[in-house]
Amino acid sequence: MRHELNFWVVGGDQRQACLAGLLAADGHTVHTFALDGAGDLLGEAQATDSLKGLDLADCIVLPLPLLGEGEHINAPLASRPVALEEVLAATRPGQIVCAGRVEEPARSAILRRELVLRDYFAREELAVANAVPTVKAMGHQDRHVGRSSPIQWGQEVKFPCWNSGIASPCCGRYLRRV
Repeated sequence: MRHELNFWVVGGDQRQACLAGLLAADGHTVHTFALDGAGDLLGEAQATDSLKGLDLADCIVLPLPLLGEGEHINAPLASRPVALEEVLAATRPGQIVCAGRVEEPARSAILRRELVLRDYFAREELAVANAVPTVKAMGHQDRHVGRSSPIQWGQEVKFPCWNSGIASPCCGRYLRRV
């Protein structure tokens, strides 16, 4: 089988582990780091215990959110904390880095290394798609942040559209206020 691209999936949770397995199943070369507890979710992806070879990656996929505690990447499945700087030190200029919810100073650190940063959580369709299951899960609780009622499926709820800056139904048609 011909391997199309070389991906590295570094840190994250079951979502990144599943992504690694799916990319490998599609015929890509996939290495993972800091996903030690992922088990079978990795599929054919190659788990590694070092960042050797990260500089050869066509794309480096980092977690959502990028950072967990302090300057460490969000890596609940890792056997040890992994500093963002440790990962960045293994890269080369020009590589594509995909991460979610990248905040300062992490954004600056990535750009200083001349990496091409793509914050996938900044895309409206992902933010909205991520909100729907979150809201559905919240519907199982009586009260939430600010003692507000939970939102559930059905009623139109208006959300600001990131692109236009005006209120629009966005994913509101999927939600109903209790």
